[in-house]
Amino acid sequence: MLKNQTKKNLIFWLIVTVCAAPVVLATLTYYVFKPSKLVNYGELVQPPIRFNTFTIEEISRPTTESALIDTSASIGPITSLEALKGRWILAYIAQGDNCAEECKDHLYLTRQVRLMTGKNRFRVERMWITFQGDSSIPYSDRGEFDGLWTFKTDINQIPFNDEPNFFVGLWIVDPLGRLIMKYPIGADPKKVYKDLSRLLKASRIG
Repeated sequence: MLKNQTKKNLIFWLIVTVCAAPVVLATLTYYVFKPSKLVNYGELVQPPIRFNTFTIEEISRPTTESALIDTSASIGPITSLEALKGRWILAYIAQGDNCAEECKDHLYLTRQVRLMTGKNRFRVERMWITFQGDSSIPYSDRGEFDGLWTFKTDINQIPFNDEPNFFVGLWIVDPLGRLIMKYPIGADPKKVYKDLSRLLKASRIG
């Protein structure tokens, strides 16, 4: 009788240990043995920066490689990101109105990353925003950047007016209109794609 009770106790505690082990290990990993390398490649912005409240002025809209092509001719000029219907956005923000080589490299990267998402590419839009002037991307380069929305905005608006230089560069904008991840100059397209594909997989919006 005593032996049977001991056996039952052993089985009980074995079950408890097996069930509790994942939780204990996850807690230890998060609070004690933190990974030395982050999963995401881009710089995660915490808290996310609201990006859909400021006013933008449309310079040009895509005629190919955009999920909004069918409706873009019927909608009026876009004055805020809310008009882009909650898509994920790969956005390049420029300080001036000239798209030099670094800018073009980033825009080409956004096109490659979007195409790499395959069937999910229609959940993603591409955007170039300048703080001043009109787009000076040479017309001959437009084919290379098919699917690109171009806008200009006032640098004195929130959130730009606090630290405009911080915003210059490549960003992922979520469907709620928030800047959530920033990338370095010369970013690796494959790694940017991995970040975006994880977000698309995890998200039920956009």
